[in-house]
Amino acid sequence: MQILEWNFSPNITQAFLDYHTSSINEPEFSFSQMYKHQNRKPMTNDNYPLIKLDYSLDMDNSFEKILYERKSAISYFKNIRKIDKQLVSKFCNLAFIGGNEKRRRRTYPSGGSEYNIRIYMLLNEKNVDLEMIEFGNIGEVNCDTGNLMIKKYEPWKEISTAFLQKYLADTAQFSIVLSVDIDSISKKYHDISYKLVQQEAGHIGQNIQLVSQYLGMQSVPLGSFYDTVLSNTINEKQTVLYAFLLG
Repeated sequence: MQILEWNFSPNITQAFLDYHTSSINEPEFSFSQMYKHQNRKPMTNDNYPLIKLDYSLDMDNSFEKILYERKSAISYFKNIRKIDKQLVSKFCNLAFIGGNEKRRRRTYPSGGSEYNIRIYMLLNEKNVDLEMIEFGNIGEVNCDTGNLMIKKYEPWKEISTAFLQKYLADTAQFSIVLSVDIDSISKKYHDISYKLVQQEAGHIGQNIQLVSQYLGMQSVPLGSFYDTVLSNTINEKQTVLYAFLLG
């Protein structure tokens, strides 16, 4: 006689996939995914008691100045900075790695210190120092060892097709792509894991924009990319969550 055991646990991985795929962009649906811009309506105070939050930012303070001047690029990139090993090293240590080789401490938080987000750099071979693309132009930042692992080469002309804003993609010097292995993220936090990795991606994204501003570069965070195309560009069973263009 065969005894059947009931499995009452939810299919968490499938739930992540369903939730994620309900909002992705795909080329065949792009005609229906162009969202009409709506001007934001400022919040009113209504009739609540108010405490006036008076403060003038100190433009002589570098931190306050960077926070004030942080903004997303809205036109073509000016490419003022030379993207070479020295600049990329400084950028990655400030935005992700944390610098000190003996006691590395990442510069962004992660739920339970899981660090499930993987960080990829996609370099535009026409707009970066040749030393950076000697072995390829698609690499992953290893925050544990402090290295950029160069994994393969793909012409930027093909990479750029993953981004909807062609004028930005064509002039960018590189892209940073944040991804996750959806099949592995539920091991510790189960059904809230997807929420936690989205939060982690947001923390990293803010670092990317602030460090870009600090180093004299432009950046733009993007939701407007073709998910499957960009995930296939990385091609490591990764699901892209967030992407940035920089120049």
